[in-house]
Amino acid sequence: MFDTRTYGHRTAAERVGPFATRGFLATVWRYTALPGQVPLLLSDERGEVALVEEGDHLGLLGHEDLVDYRSPLGDAVDLLAEHFRTSGRSRSFRFDSLPSAAADVITGALDRAGLGYRKAPHAETAVVDLPDTFDEYLAAIGKKQRHEARRKRRRFVGEMGGLRVATFEEPGPVLDDFFRLHRRSAGRKGRFMTDPMEEMFTELLSTDGWRLDALYGENDLPAAVVIGYSDTDGYYLYNSAYDPDLRHVSPGVVLLTELIAATIAAGGEVFDFLKGSEPYKFRMGARPRPLLVVEGST
Repeated sequence: MFDTRTYGHRTAAERVGPFATRGFLATVWRYTALPGQVPLLLSDERGEVALVEEGDHLGLLGHEDLVDYRSPLGDAVDLLAEHFRTSGRSRSFRFDSLPSAAADVITGALDRAGLGYRKAPHAETAVVDLPDTFDEYLAAIGKKQRHEARRKRRRFVGEMGGLRVATFEEPGPVLDDFFRLHRRSAGRKGRFMTDPMEEMFTELLSTDGWRLDALYGENDLPAAVVIGYSDTDGYYLYNSAYDPDLRHVSPGVVLLTELIAATIAAGGEVFDFLKGSEPYKFRMGARPRPLLVVEGST
């Protein structure tokens, strides 16, 4: 697709996990690119933006369902403005999943190029701002949710004969368990885990920062498995699956609570549930982080 070497620019928006890196975008591209799409990497000592052209349309590389945050790297305003001014043809454009600082780069470039655009709300992620201790976290989510978290943990331990969380940083049998549980999910989620998606997740787990966390009772079959990414800012929950036969002991919520505790213990500042407004995320203390879309035509 493109050279994965980089100038080492920082992301324009803070706390966007792996989603603006060349390595992540190259992996997503390999398994999801559609016929007619052409990658376009703008990169020099000023900054970097990974675009995709499809006929007379321009967007940001990678499907928005798989790339939770978009962010140019470095100071990319002039780089983008030059591209808009010199492209030489009329195109529509749509840049989605932008935190506010990333949207400012895009709109700044469009302003310099003299192009009109529409900026609007697009989606939101759900982010827990972590305190210094797990007890402080439990206090912050309120008495009712604190009680629920403790009750669900006790029930899991009582019915499953114990509680253990194990972390895996490379593909193996637990990744197969994750795929198996994911395919047992209802509806669209269960249909998501196609062969190309399995290959993409396998490749992600082979790269730095990515990991699987699995929840067990007294046996060696996981009740729930999540795949995510961790860095110095905290933890980004990319995807999850649980055994539907164990729904009554809330394995998904129990595992997430354990991961929040572990992220706090490791000094993380955020636990990011990424895109989606599912109520459980906010019951667990998340706040919405708005994402914007910028669209128009040249």
